[in-house]
Amino acid sequence: MTDTLTVSDVRSAAAGVRALVFDRALIGFPESRAYRLRSLGEAYAPFAALTSADEDGPSFIVVPPGLLFQDYVIEIPDTDVAALDLRAAEEVEILALVTRRAGAAPTANLMGPIVVNTRTGHAAQVVLADGGYGVAVPLDSGSARGGAPAAQDPDATPAPASTSVER
Repeated sequence: MTDTLTVSDVRSAAAGVRALVFDRALIGFPESRAYRLRSLGEAYAPFAALTSADEDGPSFIVVPPGLLFQDYVIEIPDTDVAALDLRAAEEVEILALVTRRAGAAPTANLMGPIVVNTRTGHAAQVVLADGGYGVAVPLDSGSARGGAPAAQDPDATPAPASTSVER
């Protein structure tokens, strides 16, 4: 039997600092598995910093994508639900990596979101090959599919900002 858990994806990254452990390294950064997630403060909300616990490790800016893209809805693959030991929708937090290049609007990687189990502190970057989302969606596009090829009915009503967790 398959249960589908749906969670609202409109939470800001929690205040303070949280430790996150990636059992699989972030794509392109195989050496770093332990990170700290910290709020950037009220002035920069809802953005947060994801910083490697390694001395010379990478740092990223992340954002809960549902706060910027109301049409961002994903299904987390069963293998990732199991690997992260996700038991309830309330313990799922979704983050998108943000990139800023000189002369261009900042973008979010919506194809490879970070899924966090807030109960355990374990996280994984999940590649959504079938979601129709891009790896460089402009933050000001207003649509989660702004940076991806159109793969949906133009007359369709956008779904609410939520995440489906397949169990």
